Amino acid sequence: MAGTRKTAVTVVLAALALTATACNNNDDSKDAAPAAPTSAAAATTAAAPAAPPAKVSPAVFLEQVTKKTDAAKSAKVTESITMGSMTMKADGAMAWADGLQGDITMDMSGTPGAEKMAKSIGSTGFTYRFVKDGMYMKLGGDALKASDGRHWVHIGYDDLSKMQGGAGAGQADQLKKADPVEGVRTLIASGKVTEVGQETVNGKPATHYTGELNVSDMASANGNQLTSERLAQLKKSMADMGITSETIDVWVDSDQLVVKRSEQADTKMGAMKVTVTYSDYGTPVTTTAPDTSDTMEFAEMAKLAKNAAADN
Repeated sequence: MAGTRKTAVTVVLAALALTATACNNNDDSKDAAPAAPTSAAAATTAAAPAAPPAKVSPAVFLEQVTKKTDAAKSAKVTESITMGSMTMKADGAMAWADGLQGDITMDMSGTPGAEKMAKSIGSTGFTYRFVKDGMYMKLGGDALKASDGRHWVHIGYDDLSKMQGGAGAGQADQLKKADPVEGVRTLIASGKVTEVGQETVNGKPATHYTGELNVSDMASANGNQLTSERLAQLKKSMADMGITSETIDVWVDSDQLVVKRSEQADTKMGAMKVTVTYSDYGTPVTTTAPDTSDTMEFAEMAKLAKNAAADN
């Protein structure tokens, strides 16, 4: 029983760490799609894809995109993450008007130890709730027994920072700002934004923009898009993952809303690619924290892991 308990708790902690790393690169995150656009978007379905007005640079146009996207406040999201031999997929909905809120399901069947996860958690499809102070992960299988029947483990942003060290602080900040706007700001901050051209995303026209974020010249290229604190955290996070440069791509529809974002880089774990698509802007998101009586705090979970290890 002690061995089962130890394995279950260890898997939970590993999954939380893995999710934090993934969200660090998704903004959204968390994270951070499928369905029809809002009524405003529907009215312009047949319109030509958005393009910068004459004599306006892509960076200036994308400034307008951040305002429009930020004002939408929520969206449905789908995400695909590849890092080395590991793959993860997620879908759900998120809101960013007052901190990150939303429900996300992450398929980790493409990660090492997926079978062990299924036994320990009850499934390779992990359910997460994001609220202002952190995130919750739903427990099942052996982990539910280890938690004395409590269905959720809560990890606050402070816990995340401690768990991941210096990189965790950046990851926690990313989770708090896991919205499509942050991705556009990071692209603008690269200082090298170019328009690729017109493409189709989810069956609708969109304009593709790209840029390369280079750690060595981020400060000079930033253009006041990121605060000095955010810039320092981003540089630290990229350095910890072994990233020296990152290619960022953003697709914008005719309503000046982000409909797709992609990030690619070489990391210590291998080649990384994160692709996020957004739809149904303005979709209702009413996520609330689980009842405290049905929740285990991260510190208690970590203590269980330590005690289980000591017993063996």
